[in-house]
Amino acid sequence: MNSTCVTTARLIGPVDAVRTSDGAPFDTDTYSRMKHGDADAIRALGDLLADALIEQCPHLITDDAVPTLPVAYLAVRPSCWFLADAVLDRLNAERANRGLPGGRIVQVHKDSVTHTDYAASTQAEREAELARIGFVLAEPIDGTNCVVIDDVRVTGLAERTVLTALEASEPKSLVTGYVAICEPELAASPHVESALNHASITSILQMVPAAQAGRFHLTIRFLKRALASPELEPFLVQVPQALVQEMYDGAVATGEIFMAGYPEGMATLRAALEREVVHV
Repeated sequence: MNSTCVTTARLIGPVDAVRTSDGAPFDTDTYSRMKHGDADAIRALGDLLADALIEQCPHLITDDAVPTLPVAYLAVRPSCWFLADAVLDRLNAERANRGLPGGRIVQVHKDSVTHTDYAASTQAEREAELARIGFVLAEPIDGTNCVVIDDVRVTGLAERTVLTALEASEPKSLVTGYVAICEPELAASPHVESALNHASITSILQMVPAAQAGRFHLTIRFLKRALASPELEPFLVQVPQALVQEMYDGAVATGEIFMAGYPEGMATLRAALEREVVHV
């Protein structure tokens, strides 16, 4: 399936000082906050990507065929869902100005989630993890202008997995959009994605202010990190109870196998919910 690729930046190394191919420093702080669910960071990077898409693929806002943005997830959304939502807001606003109908996000349903830290895994580990997961497009996208949004492309494996799930579809056009693409030399570094993800957010407690201010989106990456973190209890004490409940409900919805991988984290979540019930 042929596609047009759009990105806001191409990245070169070294891993500890990533910069764009034109020599400018890459904004790893905003990127790291986006990966951990910071709403302001998501909006900022979504706007940058939307600008690039509108400039390079104007048919997305002028064509009668609506844009569809497929995102792969099971129950708890990934950061790229929120990124896609920010991009879609911009596309739909431009389309509305032209009297055209808006597009939508379409789920590519995953039958399970990765158990390892995907960003820190080797290529072989990533391939093995994705091979055991089933991906099914939840609704038809035939005749639409399909836009596959992601944050960073390192190996392209995640992109290929989603595109494979779309193989039986017949969209009018296909675009892949990235905040950044790693050039081959940087992509060859085994832990570049993990380094970008944790460039400024090294503790889940750093997300407490955003959660308290209502500027936080729970993502599957953050949920997995929080459930495995020794800082989970002090995090839960400081954030709104609605978020504690959302984390618990998200873990339950992801399934028994998922919860079994985080016995201590699930126990801490349950205890936090029980304390609130007693307090009330």
